[in-house]
Amino acid sequence: MRVPWKIRNASRLTGNYLAFVQNKMLGLFKAEMAGKHIVFACDFHGITGATIAIARIANLLANKYRVSFAADPFSDYNVMLEKKVVIIPFKSLKKNKFDLYVCDGHMGLSFFSWLAERNRKSLLTIHGVLRKENRLEKVHLASKSHLVGETQFMNHEVDQSRYFVIPNYCEKIIKKRHANNVGIVGRLDDPNKNVPEALSIAKLSDAKEIHLWGGTDSRLPEGRVKYHAWTRNKNRIYDSFDVLISMSKEESMGLTVIEAMSCGIPCVLADIPGFQVYKNCPGVALVQMGDWEAAIGHVNRFLKKKAELKTGLVNHWDGHYSRHAVAEMWFREIEKLTS
Repeated sequence: MRVPWKIRNASRLTGNYLAFVQNKMLGLFKAEMAGKHIVFACDFHGITGATIAIARIANLLANKYRVSFAADPFSDYNVMLEKKVVIIPFKSLKKNKFDLYVCDGHMGLSFFSWLAERNRKSLLTIHGVLRKENRLEKVHLASKSHLVGETQFMNHEVDQSRYFVIPNYCEKIIKKRHANNVGIVGRLDDPNKNVPEALSIAKLSDAKEIHLWGGTDSRLPEGRVKYHAWTRNKNRIYDSFDVLISMSKEESMGLTVIEAMSCGIPCVLADIPGFQVYKNCPGVALVQMGDWEAAIGHVNRFLKKKAELKTGLVNHWDGHYSRHAVAEMWFREIEKLTS
């Protein structure tokens, strides 16, 4: 049964508020952690790959540092933050002094200027590809920038001393069901996601069903094609298919790829700069845009060999994109920034 968008949205906001209240209640009984105090200052609070990745960084750092996160009661970040992260009001960003301010690119230029004028240490965490028309004032005002892949600066010349690269990570997703299906995950209406091409490839494959996850699309099924609104339940998403297809025209690295990898799902990806990082991963195929024959061939091969590919995919995820794989890199960079 399809739930109307207004009801889903009300349920999402209620969940965000309850997570906010729970965080505040826990804070009343939690002793303040000693040591360096890091605050996250983000101006965009919807649900995207970037916000999911930023929440995960906050959760990781909270294992070693005192971490606060500026958010209002209905922020989508509230349900993504673990108990060790303390939610604070935005007014605290200027009222209190922190050892490090981690900011997203949506924070205003005036805030970065305010930090720079007071010699406050700041980290700009970037989760998209900066285009030629994007100006770099925030990059130069911040103490340093964090990228998930070198390709994010491919349209600009930025001194390597101004940034560091640490890939996204995700927790392991346990896949319980297999049904010989293909999946497409992301913002379905975003032209850069190139969903029509991925869907065309999927339709010509041997997949039993094609599951599309993203946005608030609630269209009725069209034969083998099933549309789903976005959900925070990762098991629902990745249990619905056995091969991931992404023909995106532009990605920094693709959070859905490492999530699929964590549960052993093979991936057929467009051969774009942001996906080059996966070229040596077993169970991942990069294909030239428009080469449907090659893409369909890989999809069908992966559907048949998914069981034998699982171990190699999970091992690759564990060694490169799990929490423990990136933790020490993060701790090392934080110590450099705050020393």
